Amino acid sequence: MLIALDLDDTLYLERYYVRSGFQAVDQWLKIHCSFEDFFNEAWSLFESGKRKTIFNMVLESKGLFDETVIKELVNIYRTHIPSITLAADAKEFLRNHHKKENLALITDGPAIAQWSKIKALDIEKYFGKIIVTDDLGANYSKPNPDVFKMVQGSLPGSACVYIADNPLKDFAAPASLGWMPSIRVRRPGSLHYDCATPDYCIEAASLDDVVVF
Repeated sequence: MLIALDLDDTLYLERYYVRSGFQAVDQWLKIHCSFEDFFNEAWSLFESGKRKTIFNMVLESKGLFDETVIKELVNIYRTHIPSITLAADAKEFLRNHHKKENLALITDGPAIAQWSKIKALDIEKYFGKIIVTDDLGANYSKPNPDVFKMVQGSLPGSACVYIADNPLKDFAAPASLGWMPSIRVRRPGSLHYDCATPDYCIEAASLDDVVVF
């Protein structure tokens, strides 16, 4: 049995990475722009549901918007050493699966950020194969099935399962390859919590509820 897992909001809550990144940006702005309250304003926007343009929104509100500064903040956010930890159920799940050749990780996102998360969580030791799709190119991000084929190898689809969180992109590819029904981990506080679980997936509140053979 091959068990492939997603990273963000599956093994830890992504909001903690966002918070960590905002704190790193906050420190830079205090030093270089004498801006003292970036974190509180950015976090408030994030908590209200804003995404992607938060840096622009905060700096524009202070009359500090500058494309060069925005690029620097994005770089700081993506390259910072994140303060994140595995969810307790994820730690237990990984520890209980002793054959690393049966575990794979498939994750989207900027490669430098995803690898920083992987190292901060100290999870490389658990996986026989790790695919950060950005390492392969933008066209390989989910729902492209190619990365799923890579981890599947010569195994039949019936011997593979994907455990992830995001109904918008995670589950179509494994379903198209005939994998076992994917398991959607729907953690409270996850960024896609409000998205409905597809009918062809199994929903679990945490990895404690996941049983695979």
